Amino acid sequence: MIINLALLVVLLVVVAASFRGSLVQAMMMYFNVLLAASFATAWYETLTAYLERYLAPYTYFLDVISLWICFAVILIVLVTVTSQLFKTRVNKVLFVPPVELAGRILVGLMTGWVVVEFTALSLHTAPLRNDIVPMPPNGSMLFGLKPDRCWLWWVRGSSRNGPFGVTESAFDPAEDFLERHQKRREAISKEESIIRPES
Repeated sequence: MIINLALLVVLLVVVAASFRGSLVQAMMMYFNVLLAASFATAWYETLTAYLERYLAPYTYFLDVISLWICFAVILIVLVTVTSQLFKTRVNKVLFVPPVELAGRILVGLMTGWVVVEFTALSLHTAPLRNDIVPMPPNGSMLFGLKPDRCWLWWVRGSSRNGPFGVTESAFDPAEDFLERHQKRREAISKEESIIRPES
């Protein structure tokens, strides 16, 4: 229940944040968030493998840290680039008030849903107990909406068939992401400490 409520709060915060600018700015933010979350999910394992060479005792934390570092860095770069490219003309485009209001609500919900999906997936990579992270067939996140599995479906498909897709190096080719991380969390639960000793 706590995970569901936390994801709901994330959704509401992102929707509220979409009211800070115009509809056009909200749409640009939606595409920035979608791209940043997609690339972060597809690339985080490369960063994890690099960090493990230097931070081996913290290996159980590196997946979730790498995922969020990739997301934050890519999002900052995209927001900086788009705000510089469109700061003069596009940001001043305004629609009639009812369209602005309805559009910002809709785009805010879309952006919030992407952030919720990404956050839900990241929980699978965190060093949490298995009973905290709902898994099929006994449970699912966000009152049965399954944002984690929706995000997996999106990233798997876009990494194979999307404009940046490469079939040979597609994300999660065996489609066992959830099961793999469930087994990893089971292994973590048997450890005396989630900080591993230096080898």
